[in-house]
Amino acid sequence: MLIGVAGMVGTGKTTLSRALASRFGLQLALESVDADNPWLESFYGGPEEMRAYALQLQLHFLATRFAGMRRMRGLGGSWVLDRTWYEDAEIFARGLFEQGYMTSDEWTLYRRLYAELLYSPAARPPRLLIYLHGPLDVIAARIAMRGRPKEKETSLDYWTALHDRYERWIAGFTQCAVLSLDVRDYDLVADPHAVDEIAARVRTELEGELPQTELWPNATRKRAFA
Repeated sequence: MLIGVAGMVGTGKTTLSRALASRFGLQLALESVDADNPWLESFYGGPEEMRAYALQLQLHFLATRFAGMRRMRGLGGSWVLDRTWYEDAEIFARGLFEQGYMTSDEWTLYRRLYAELLYSPAARPPRLLIYLHGPLDVIAARIAMRGRPKEKETSLDYWTALHDRYERWIAGFTQCAVLSLDVRDYDLVADPHAVDEIAARVRTELEGELPQTELWPNATRKRAFA
């Protein structure tokens, strides 16, 4: 069984993923930093370089994502996944196309490959998708508060477009059941016990499929990889 946690930057996906994996005794798959991407440095060389390397960059991300999913499925068991493969294609690769960094032909090629990969066993839909959302001003304030250098240098226009793509994507998402959580309704950093109510809602959605590990608060995950 797989629980996916989705949402734009700053919504607290990793914090919630860790909390739920610990709470239910599930394995945790964190988003890979993918430091070995050979296209990353070239892509960020400037606008022309971004147009030249956008397709290669996104194809590498896609291949890395599906390789990780294949390994995860091979290990078996139940998992919490921090960010889904849907977001790689429908949010981030689409964003480069909409910003003009991919041509129509490149975007069509990417979409063809992505569509074929969705038929692979690794891409079986999650049992549940937990979607974290909130108003743009709230999320932008959270991004600013955590103060990561690259995020601080990012324009509000980028976050606005990203927020819009996420809202459009989730509005048409039909691959599995969705549990939507407004990030204004809880704060796991200030109050770790806020996970109790979220866990109860997840258990209601997945009745009978989750282990009863809440009876042992100190239960830990079997395994985690990034």
